[in-house]
Amino acid sequence: MYYKIPTVIINGMRVVEHKELGYFKILPFDLYNEASIRIFPAGEVLTPGKLIMLKNYAKLYTSDILTDKTENENADDKENNNLKKLTSFTFDTLDPLDFDTVTNKNNILSSNLQIKIKYFMQKTLDILNQGYYLEGISKLNQLSNIMMTDIFKQLFNSKKGSQIRFLGEYEICHPLNVAIISGLIAKKLEYTNDIIEKLVLAGLVHDIGKFCLKIENESPLLTTNETIVADHTILGYDLIKNKLGLEDSIAKAILEHHENNDGSGYPQGLSSETITEFAQIINVANFYDNLANNRTAYHIVGNRDVLRTMLDIGTKRFAAKILYTFIHMFDYDDSADFNDMML
Repeated sequence: MYYKIPTVIINGMRVVEHKELGYFKILPFDLYNEASIRIFPAGEVLTPGKLIMLKNYAKLYTSDILTDKTENENADDKENNNLKKLTSFTFDTLDPLDFDTVTNKNNILSSNLQIKIKYFMQKTLDILNQGYYLEGISKLNQLSNIMMTDIFKQLFNSKKGSQIRFLGEYEICHPLNVAIISGLIAKKLEYTNDIIEKLVLAGLVHDIGKFCLKIENESPLLTTNETIVADHTILGYDLIKNKLGLEDSIAKAILEHHENNDGSGYPQGLSSETITEFAQIINVANFYDNLANNRTAYHIVGNRDVLRTMLDIGTKRFAAKILYTFIHMFDYDDSADFNDMML
């Protein structure tokens, strides 16, 4: 099919319309964001998931400028080979038998599906840990799409928190749980699917700023000392908004997810309606999962203890609409011991 290429040029680069990308199965040019960072190279296969991910960018650009080869060519080739090796997996090709992990025997999702999702997340964390943020975000966009098309259909009618959580490795399970719980809250609030998918992505990347931190003898993803990782909200915002060019709603959710309703949070000390609703939702989901993982000062045994504690904390920390939407999602009599749920 013939498609006339637009001729809008900004700062020497041609603007690429999202509509234009729909005409290509294989990307014929390098694609850049507003910060002039390459998102995809020419030759990239444009799957539906990638096209959905690209909608998160307000503007896209391409350039036909060719660069000369330099003495760093071998180093670049080595890095490209490393990146290709890290990113060559797809959700469908992952074999659950290749990943040794625990599952939640109470979860509505099958054990195989739980393992595949965790395996996909682990491999994506490997990408992010090596500083390939654009590629990592691309994988998380794919996972967000999988959640929207499959996972939420199975979990939406669950009345027990013990039936929706991933258990095991905190660094893998926490972003998954925050994304799922945030998405379920948004569904209860009757958000559109497009907005829910953006919120799910925000949940998956809410702690991405921790990858920018260097802490001696301790992993920023695993530390329970909130003080030493407090900068992760600002670093995450800068990475998502200014370096990767994702839209403002996702960036602000990362910046504000530790802001509290009474103004006691960080980094800006915002309160009530000055906190974006994405951030208010992620605050609830984040605190819930940290309670359930006993990563707070509160001692928690099961989901009923979590709900009781969050009600006790109440609107000092949480926006009332979000808190009570969350509480009403679950059965207060869900007393399953989290430690007894692993298989």
